[in-house]
Amino acid sequence: MAPASALSIVKLRFSVGLLLVALVLSGCSALSNNTPVMLYLAMVIGKDDRISSDTQKDARQRVDLIVSSFQKLYPNVQVQLALYQRSQLISELRRRNAADLGPDLVLTDAQQAKDLLREGLTDPLPQTERNRVQTDPGLLKQVRLNDGRLAGQPLVMFPQIACFNTQVIQKPPKTLNELLEVGAAGARVGLPANMDEVLWTAGSLNALPALAAASRNQDLSAEDRDRITGWLTWLQQASNQRNITFFENQGQLTTLLGKRELDWISCTSDMLFRLRDQLGDDFGIAPLPNGPEAPAAPVHLLRVLALGRDSSSSQRSMAIALSDFVTNPLVQRNLSLLSMSFVPVNPDVMIPTKSSKTLAALEQALESSQVQIDNLSVIDQDGPLSRRMTNLLIPLVFGVSQPNTNTDELIQILNQGS
Repeated sequence: MAPASALSIVKLRFSVGLLLVALVLSGCSALSNNTPVMLYLAMVIGKDDRISSDTQKDARQRVDLIVSSFQKLYPNVQVQLALYQRSQLISELRRRNAADLGPDLVLTDAQQAKDLLREGLTDPLPQTERNRVQTDPGLLKQVRLNDGRLAGQPLVMFPQIACFNTQVIQKPPKTLNELLEVGAAGARVGLPANMDEVLWTAGSLNALPALAAASRNQDLSAEDRDRITGWLTWLQQASNQRNITFFENQGQLTTLLGKRELDWISCTSDMLFRLRDQLGDDFGIAPLPNGPEAPAAPVHLLRVLALGRDSSSSQRSMAIALSDFVTNPLVQRNLSLLSMSFVPVNPDVMIPTKSSKTLAALEQALESSQVQIDNLSVIDQDGPLSRRMTNLLIPLVFGVSQPNTNTDELIQILNQGS
């Protein structure tokens, strides 16, 4: 993302003007219709979060950023928000759909959006020229089923980054060795034991290509196996450091950093609202530490809008209009600037990274993941295999199992994903 120029801003304003004209000409009656339309939005919270006052506040803030802009076009539209834990969403939608009380929109991650469409709990999103042109093709691929149906509209990305307390750490570590040094100097470092949340370290230690090759069921060389063993060894040795502690998930890490019981953690930028409130001026973010031979491989959280099944004609019309609206370049740019936590899904959006260290860190995280995007995409990061890999890592970081043995077991698990 390059810095925005005056010409680019003019182009963005022209684009949003074209959006308004297109919506009028499309025959959408909401612009001239004062009849109230209520959209029910089911939103999945972070998979490790509990539905608390903090999560409700975070969710409302994010949704309001989008809805308030949409209501400038459609003042007759209101959005009612309901929060769900990811693990409970499918059962809740089955129950509500059976009573014809299902939501009009579902905001969740790409994998679950595909699962919902396969289960018949949501409807496919119409494939318009607008959402095709205004969405990164790689992101659309992530929400498209093999039969071509689109499970949802990519909305925003939350990059995986480092979050820290600037009162304790004035200079964030840029390498894994520096991270160990920060811990040795007394800072309390937290890392997750979840496979998908700690996978970035495999990028830093140049083990990700070998993991991806195993996931593709390719033959591994001795060097490939050594790379995987070296990564697992680093995780175990890091756990042995006095001030470096592994926790069950990033949700726990975020809570402890917010309470100032940890000083540095890996996190995703969807937690920035909460951490800014809790730490104030002491809150800092930075890219995740690289390794001696390779960059970190951040795993981004992609949020998408899926269509519910129980909408009236006016609700369906507005739900589709909203999914189109959110990809407009000016809307995407404003969302990024207002939230300082979203990364746009529109590839043409330019964010002024030179004016913000936060945006610069998010951009660098995005660029780092692009280097390894093919390898990251083949590793199951949110399913049964991922849970099995996590169950393998937990005894490793606590010293119960050994890297050499775990290497063979991990390769077997990855082979089953091909």
